[in-house]
Amino acid sequence: MEEECKNILLTAFNGSSAELMIKNIKRYKTLFLPNDKVKDSQKLIDIISKEKFDYVISFGQRPNIKNKIHIETTAKYGEFCISTNFDCDELKNIFEQKGIISKISHNAGTSFCNQLYMNGLKYILNNGLNMKMVFIHIPLTKNILDFDIFCKRMCDAIADIR
Repeated sequence: MEEECKNILLTAFNGSSAELMIKNIKRYKTLFLPNDKVKDSQKLIDIISKEKFDYVISFGQRPNIKNKIHIETTAKYGEFCISTNFDCDELKNIFEQKGIISKISHNAGTSFCNQLYMNGLKYILNNGLNMKMVFIHIPLTKNILDFDIFCKRMCDAIADIR
């Protein structure tokens, strides 16, 4: 008996390694963001306010990492912090079981990634939505040894999220 497929939304910024990674994934709904701090959050909130997702997994790229991912626990704005409701340790285990080196990070950045994460988490919390959101940084394409294998492993890991 096949396990029920979770309803997952994957997001990525246009023109990023994350966009290249998720553009061919047909199993889940994808949302590509225009690299605009206001419009990115508006697009995310628009879709999660209209459709029910179990998980929102947002991807961005971090130029200074190679052949590994950073699972972000927290979005920050000044002194205000909001943490994901994802079990990041379990997520790290899932990725590592698929051969993806993973690091738990508490710094989603200071720009587009953090802004999207902050606004998405706040919307989910403030509206009592029964969905979990996490932000994952992946390397630039040139910093991934074999991009096709990396993408397959990421897709396999996402399929194992419970």
